[in-house]
Amino acid sequence: MTPPSGPTRDPVVEERRQRAVESLQLSEGQKDERFERITRLARTVFGVPMTTITILDNDRAWFPSAQGVDVSEMPRVETFCDRTTDEGRLLMVEDASQDERFRHLPLVEHGHVRFYAGHPLRDAIGNVVGTFCIYDSEPRTLDGDLLVAFRDMAAWAEQELVSSAEMSQAGHVQASMLPARAVRTGGWEINGLCLPALAVGGDFYDYGVTNGVVHLGLGDVMGKGTGAALVGAGVRAAIRSTNAAVTAGVDLGITATQVARSLLPDLERTESFVTLFEAAIDLDDGFTRYVDAGAGLCLLVHGDGSEQRLDSVDRPFGILPDDHWSEHQVTLEPGSRMLVFSDGLLDLIDDPIEWWHEVGALMRRADDVGTLLELVARLARDRTALDDVTAVAVFRAPVAGDAR
Repeated sequence: MTPPSGPTRDPVVEERRQRAVESLQLSEGQKDERFERITRLARTVFGVPMTTITILDNDRAWFPSAQGVDVSEMPRVETFCDRTTDEGRLLMVEDASQDERFRHLPLVEHGHVRFYAGHPLRDAIGNVVGTFCIYDSEPRTLDGDLLVAFRDMAAWAEQELVSSAEMSQAGHVQASMLPARAVRTGGWEINGLCLPALAVGGDFYDYGVTNGVVHLGLGDVMGKGTGAALVGAGVRAAIRSTNAAVTAGVDLGITATQVARSLLPDLERTESFVTLFEAAIDLDDGFTRYVDAGAGLCLLVHGDGSEQRLDSVDRPFGILPDDHWSEHQVTLEPGSRMLVFSDGLLDLIDDPIEWWHEVGALMRRADDVGTLLELVARLARDRTALDDVTAVAVFRAPVAGDAR
């Protein structure tokens, strides 16, 4: 049987649509609970055996989420969604076996599908990037409240699909702004990790080496998500702008106060504040200058095993307009280890009040920075982090022959 032709497809529109699909940057083979929730619920609400969120990608269709469907992809021309996409409107087929547009489809010929309802899912500028579909092996229709519910669930699927892509891209951008590689030089090892609770988060860290001095910082913006991430990016940029002064030896209290004052109007407008730990470490002798702006979450384990918390009474940025911050000093002797982290880690340990005992034990278990950060990441996975978890670890090797 020769299939009937559908609406004429504008190649310019189709090219733009395909580019929009690619811009979603969806990962095939990875189920997203936000999509799975929609298709599971649709199966129950409409009493159908099959539901999908479908993406038409060039000449094939694949499913970011599907219930009752045992294939991961199929040829585009064998789908109902091909016509739904071309027509760009809700398409309902009450009995496909009696519809000349669809009775030639293998799914119909083999008796798997008689009823279909599909709704196009559009991006912010109107490109059809997917479809929300329900299927039944028996003829039926949708009307009244069920039709309204179908449109509502399609709108939900559209919002999740587009916002997922935007947040995924934002998360990729935020991750790309973190240091690209660890510092390993002259017996020193420095590295960090950032695990946002959402696609993007308000935590940030940064480090770099200039003229033998490491300038590092870890900040935590009040809140989670996109708003906190935007504020965090601004704070990170402001701190990075002081790098030349900090590594040249300018008092960290002075530079931190300047940064806080410059950020104050933005923090007041966004009703936000930032906790920050910032340090400058001389890689020659371990002499370390630091500022703690309301963070209080830095632990130094000396080579002899003793612990020292690096904190202060200074407040976070954005609390009071006339605040100022003070520099403190300590030396990281050979064999020392330092871990600075955000308060998301406190949610993952048994005693968040006297946290230094558990964190110190974690630091001693690790043979190197990579192992320590993996232990932190494992805690976040095993205990389900509810807040952003960020950490920067600094290890200085012991002198050859010294016992730890």
